Amino acid sequence: MQRIKLFKGLENEIDMLEQRVNDWAESEGVKLLQVTGNIATQSYNPTAKQGASLQGNVAVASDVLITVLYEKS
Repeated sequence: MQRIKLFKGLENEIDMLEQRVNDWAESEGVKLLQVTGNIATQSYNPTAKQGASLQGNVAVASDVLITVLYEKS
């Protein structure tokens, strides 16, 4: 039976996110069928000063979502 697992992280922590996925797959003994990722664009910084340009406001790391399709062995 195929299943999915979602992993969420930040773009500035990609190495840690990759390690989490690999550690999980190894510890669970699953067969990975497909791995896809998506990075959210950042366009809002809640701590930015009002009236500042958008580009200057973007200081927050974007969210990364990894979707893993797998089968249990």
